[in-house]
Amino acid sequence: MDDVDRRLIAKLQGDIPLTVDPYRTLADHLGVSEDTVVGRLQALRASGKLKRIGAVLRHQNSGYAANAMVVFKAPPDEVERLGGLLAESPLVSHCYERVPCAEWPYTLYAMMHGRDMATIETFVHSFVLEHGVERFAVLESREELKKTSMLFFGGPNDRETL
Repeated sequence: MDDVDRRLIAKLQGDIPLTVDPYRTLADHLGVSEDTVVGRLQALRASGKLKRIGAVLRHQNSGYAANAMVVFKAPPDEVERLGGLLAESPLVSHCYERVPCAEWPYTLYAMMHGRDMATIETFVHSFVLEHGVERFAVLESREELKKTSMLFFGGPNDRETL
């Protein structure tokens, strides 16, 4: 990993530029071509040093006032199928499997967002009835505690802005 990779990663730790061509904006700031930025990102991903670049949606600022983690006790042979069905819903931002324990038997988790809780609850109740899920819980979000990027190079005071 050279200086350009380090500077690129440092820029990706914060917000990606809100421009029509964010990779070009990054490239201009780093003094390299857009093809160089894309190529380096592909190489970092191929090497396992970069897992993903993802958007962080501030749901409350987008009109989605209701947010809930919905957990389901899904049979082991149904987790993948049910998770795929949940992931197709526009209410679901992410969905994943977890190993259950005696006190918490849930295996399938889905983060859901809606204009109000009734929207989420209606979807969940329809889903569990249609697919025979017997046990679930809707854990309504009351407060957003953390939504920050990982810092690998420098700290918040070391960041340059684009």
